[in-house]
Amino acid sequence: MKLPQAVPTVQVDNERVRVTEWRFASGAETGEHIHQMDYVVVPLTSGWDWHETYEGASPTSVQV
Repeated sequence: MKLPQAVPTVQVDNERVRVTEWRFASGAETGEHIHQMDYVVVPLTSGWDWHETYEGASPTSVQV
């Protein structure tokens, strides 16, 4: 079963920083990808966030 995909919108992209707004429908995911820059995540709603690495998946409860 394929999950719905989150929708990215680049807000700023220059030689120093890239700011991307991600919109997640219920159950949506970004899909497999690699971060090419340092990043900061700023959640606007509570829920669960899953990070997958070579060591496996790790859920994180997000409380706003």
